[in-house]
Amino acid sequence: MSLLRITMIGLFILPIFLQAGVLSVQVKQTFLRAKPSFLSKPILKLGYAQKVQEKSSKNGWYFVKSFSGVNGWIHSSALSSKAIVLSRSDKVSNTDVSQSEVLMAGKGFNKQVEDEHKRHNNSLNFSMVDKIEHAKPISRKSLYNFVSYGKLKL
Repeated sequence: MSLLRITMIGLFILPIFLQAGVLSVQVKQTFLRAKPSFLSKPILKLGYAQKVQEKSSKNGWYFVKSFSGVNGWIHSSALSSKAIVLSRSDKVSNTDVSQSEVLMAGKGFNKQVEDEHKRHNNSLNFSMVDKIEHAKPISRKSLYNFVSYGKLKL
């Protein structure tokens, strides 16, 4: 096999190997954490479509390295092995769908599912769901107090 052929094959295959273990953030925002727990100290905030390098995994958590060089844990529900490419606007190219709607649809939830659920559960008070969606985040101290008071095991 000629050196040129080996070089050409190498140049073709190299990007595939370089992408192995690269994961994309598939939620609006998430945190790199010190330990594999939602209650662990946040180290770095990551946003939608940011990439991380997988190092290992454990019980639904990935130990990753951000491309800024920070190591930490992210829950698997916040990551995708599929490449996510952002467009210049909030709209997905050639559609009237926003990035937010794509995120929700990717999780199996969209306007049609919501309407169907309301139709079959018309006695439920969905205004509380809207209120919860717009609620302010609780403090870390309040969360720890809740966990302690409820004797929750994490």
